[in-house]
Amino acid sequence: MSTASKLDRFSADDVVVLVVEDDSTTRSLLVRMLKAMGAAHIHEAANGADGLRLACESKPHVAICDVNMEPVDGLSFLGGVRASLNPKVSALPVVMFTAAKDSAAMEKARALGVQGYLLKPFNPKGFASTMCDIVAKTYKADWGGVGAPPAGEADRAPPATDNDRAPPETE
Repeated sequence: MSTASKLDRFSADDVVVLVVEDDSTTRSLLVRMLKAMGAAHIHEAANGADGLRLACESKPHVAICDVNMEPVDGLSFLGGVRASLNPKVSALPVVMFTAAKDSAAMEKARALGVQGYLLKPFNPKGFASTMCDIVAKTYKADWGGVGAPPAGEADRAPPATDNDRAPPETE
């Protein structure tokens, strides 16, 4: 049985996801997993600037964003999202995704209202569970599917975790 068949699925059938990741292999893996989870559409960006443009154009339900990218990093992307004058963009639930356990970056992301923080390498089941939980908590059909908790609730973001790392599956 493949890992994809064991992943949690989104609770709605029209979920749109934005993936902002500079590494094409990782981005491709995330896209495959999100498709297996039932994402209706997935937008891809290789840096924060392109991600911000796509967030404004497509107004996804959730975004997953790498922290360390050039020329525009994930924290700048998150800051741009939160600074948007469009409430459908500024309320976008964002999950930061990184290999670095940088406590200063985690604190800045929390201050900007990040909904989650996942560390690479990640456990596919933990990734799927986290993404599905965030969509289930923030999905608002009356807002075109967009809506994160109010900024005052940013301190309720889940603590940084290594996402219940498990050894890779062997066949």
